[in-house]
Amino acid sequence: MGNDHSSFSRRNFLSLLGKATALPLMQSPVQILIESIVLGATQRAYADVQGLNPRRLLHILHEGAPPRWSYDLFLTPYATDFKANKTVGTRFSADGKSVQYSTVARKGINVPHMWQFDVPKAGGGVRPMDDLLSNMLCLRGINVANPSHDGAQAAQSVPNGATQSISALSGDPSAAPISGVSAGLSHYRYMSKASKSGVSIASSGNMLSTLLSPFIRKDLGGFAVKRQSLSAALDASIKALNMSAESMHSKSAVLTSSLASANELLSEGFGNLDQVWTDLVDKYSLLISRSLSPTNSYLGINDKEIISDGSPIYTMNVQSIDAGNDLRTMISTKTACDAVAQHFAMAEYVLTNDLSYSVSIGTAGLSNLTVNADTKFRQKYDEHQTGAMASLMSNVYLNIAYSACLLELIDQLKAHGMFQDTVIVSGSEFGRSPNGSGFGSGHGYTGGCSVIYSGALQTAPMVLGNVYTDRMQETDDGGTWGYGAPVAELGKALSLGNWASTVAGLLRVPSPISASTPVVVDTQGVFKPTIELAKQIT
Repeated sequence: MGNDHSSFSRRNFLSLLGKATALPLMQSPVQILIESIVLGATQRAYADVQGLNPRRLLHILHEGAPPRWSYDLFLTPYATDFKANKTVGTRFSADGKSVQYSTVARKGINVPHMWQFDVPKAGGGVRPMDDLLSNMLCLRGINVANPSHDGAQAAQSVPNGATQSISALSGDPSAAPISGVSAGLSHYRYMSKASKSGVSIASSGNMLSTLLSPFIRKDLGGFAVKRQSLSAALDASIKALNMSAESMHSKSAVLTSSLASANELLSEGFGNLDQVWTDLVDKYSLLISRSLSPTNSYLGINDKEIISDGSPIYTMNVQSIDAGNDLRTMISTKTACDAVAQHFAMAEYVLTNDLSYSVSIGTAGLSNLTVNADTKFRQKYDEHQTGAMASLMSNVYLNIAYSACLLELIDQLKAHGMFQDTVIVSGSEFGRSPNGSGFGSGHGYTGGCSVIYSGALQTAPMVLGNVYTDRMQETDDGGTWGYGAPVAELGKALSLGNWASTVAGLLRVPSPISASTPVVVDTQGVFKPTIELAKQIT
């Protein structure tokens, strides 16, 4: 074997490890997790020697394309050039009869009105929502080139001309036991260059047990008797690494650290997986319910009556809100976000325990809204027939809940020392092209938006991608809403190819579309833009 690293494949390494330890598969999901810590540590150490060092990917897709101009589509980040549209708003007007686009300055950029709010924090208390801006890159005005939901979502799974799916970028080169995990997405696809495959799981029950159940063997002994084998596995793996080459000696520290962590977990019994799952879901569910509490006070949103006059701008998913009804009553103590707590719980567990380097999850609109006499009304993201007033009220609450969950997940990644090596990509199929009447919107496929969070993004929040100050699309009646405009360095608006190459660069892997330019690059450990900062084009 000598010092010829290239001749020592991962398969040979794992074969050597298996012969040295004769470590069998374990019986329960908890046992499988512990085994993944052990074997995953050895694989990561070997992968590091081979120069394989991908960051983790969490891809969050808001299926149905909700309007995002009130939240993370920053229309005037560095300048105030803006043409009003009756549908595009971030707060209610002083008389409570229309919406208006209003921003606040936070961390060096102008952001929508709601970024001044606090959101619930796990364990009690609140925190500034603008904590999310500290490690953020926003790409706006992306031409996704497909006006249908299915086509646009599929294109963001595997962009046109790509040699890999986005989900496989970090999953293929990683040594995690599961290549990719997906929940709540209609068009998830794992297209691998390494003959790997991803796993899609249902958004119900204990998602962790569902994910790990295919590995369970019923004919093996109990958990307690495996402790000695686990320690032996790590000891043997260190020896195997040291046998392969002198240069691998430094990597043994990774295994020693993992041995200590595994032993600590084992000594505590690690708990019951059902209880772990319940605790995680309860944590995120509580964040959501606290975010949606009708007693919360949000300036410019629910601090005054918003009384319907029965006109279309007060319509929610075709259902017109009766005249005289206060829109604030849409939110009650029963209002919820379907499956969002479960998806964040699964993502936290899988990522922080190194079960996979590639996780994809969906989100959903609000359920159990009160619209007229219907107390179980469900918000739809695809707001073709939703008025500006009802849309703003529901989406502000929804995005407060989403922000609270996202901040908690980031906190957990930081606590595990993983945020620096994780890339969270949040987006939807496309943007929304608003009608000038204040009622309804179309598929804004020329105005996609993707927001990326990562500890690797150490500079101030960046917004890249130009948009037109006034441009029409489909049923859009003009105004500033995110329609992509040409970027000087590219000669065109941002494309999914630019987006994919940017995500790949952040993940430390080759781009799946080599001909497309990334819009940020790593320059001596700092990601800097390769194009001009975002501006509005007249």
